[in-house]
Amino acid sequence: MDPNLKAGLLIAFALAGVIVVMVLLARWARRGSKGAILSGALLSIFAPDPEFEKNIRLAEEARQEQHEEDEEGEDRDPLACKK
Repeated sequence: MDPNLKAGLLIAFALAGVIVVMVLLARWARRGSKGAILSGALLSIFAPDPEFEKNIRLAEEARQEQHEEDEEGEDRDPLACKK
């Protein structure tokens, strides 16, 4: 069997397994089970934080703008940097 096919099937089955687990957890939580709520809280630890990613992106953009401004300043007055 082709290695790419094996990898694709593995990814497909893993994704299907994750979806099944999420559906079962949602059904379990709807019944009000404390275990399901606790499991959901523990699983949320591994979820990506959109605010953290947004802050990283904003910091990178600000750093890039500062770098561009520094380059523009050097291009305008090259003697000002060399003393």
